Amino acid sequence: MKSKPYALVLLASILISSFADEALAKAWRGIMPLHSTRADVRNLLGKPIVGGNGAIDLYELDEGRVQVRYARQACEQSLPADWGNWNVPRDTVVNISVTLNKSLHVNDLRIPNFKSFKWYTDDSGATYYVDKRKGIEYQVQEGKVTAITYGPAAKDRPLLCKKNVPLLRY
Repeated sequence: MKSKPYALVLLASILISSFADEALAKAWRGIMPLHSTRADVRNLLGKPIVGGNGAIDLYELDEGRVQVRYARQACEQSLPADWGNWNVPRDTVVNISVTLNKSLHVNDLRIPNFKSFKWYTDDSGATYYVDKRKGIEYQVQEGKVTAITYGPAAKDRPLLCKKNVPLLRY
């Protein structure tokens, strides 16, 4: 009889951890990379200032310029390595990049161990920090976040195509 409470605790732990994994993925305005579609984006944001049926739609919003990238076909091989080749249908969101009109101080993000997410610094002096579990990348210049990219989270790795180029970021 004592095993019953342990079984309930175990079941509760499993459920909580599965919900925690779902919560780790970062959506932007409800748009979830590899799960949302072009129709979802357009229902939420309206018609893009640039875009049609291609791989990119561009929006100009109060917070900044937003670029939404879409899969053109499942397992598309001609994409840059950091986009990944995902086994998702055409018009599925691959990532969302927001170039901020007003930069944020890195400290305002309140992310523990932020410096441990450092990926690289480019020739312009921008440093990129990536949280692979959440699928989010921050572009930082002089201690300020100037852009944020929301991409696939670690839980989405099963959607990678089998013959994929190794991913740099996600």
